[in-house]
Amino acid sequence: MIQHDCVRLKDEGNGIYQLVLNRPKGNIIDAEMVAALKHHILMTSEIADTRVFVVSGEGPHFSFGASVEEHQPEGVADMLRGLHDLLKTMVASNITFLGAVRGYCLGGGLEVASFCHRVFATSDSKCGQPEIELGVFAPVASVILPLRCGQAAADDLLLSGRTVGGEEACAMGLVDEIHEDPVTRAVGWA
Repeated sequence: MIQHDCVRLKDEGNGIYQLVLNRPKGNIIDAEMVAALKHHILMTSEIADTRVFVVSGEGPHFSFGASVEEHQPEGVADMLRGLHDLLKTMVASNITFLGAVRGYCLGGGLEVASFCHRVFATSDSKCGQPEIELGVFAPVASVILPLRCGQAAADDLLLSGRTVGGEEACAMGLVDEIHEDPVTRAVGWA
């Protein structure tokens, strides 16, 4: 197991690695966490047998989302650039990404999970894009959510800011499968 302050990389064997967002309770995604995720993805992708990353959150929640402090006018451009670089790294990788969601998966956390090839979640998880309630629009989510759950469902989440439970998220295609232990299910699926 390789340790990083805000992201843990855990070798599950058979070319499967778990990337654990490691700032419980909320696992807020900030510039440091984005850089750590990108670092682990790039470094681990060089290992010959790497074939799957399972992205999960330490503690009761996947992520409350991106850092509100980094959304301030003086830092938002850098924050968005870093997040976009991370997501481009995920897309450009030849590695399969699986999301394992428990608890809240909001904002930037849902964007990261949505870039995974498959998302496993608990029935009591809560997914949403609440940015509109803060008076901002979620640019990344406006692109990825229609691909995951269709334009109408994406518009509903983006324009209302509402949060949906795991079962509804699965019914709309935001989540692929409900399981009481999404990490174990993701590792088993891989």
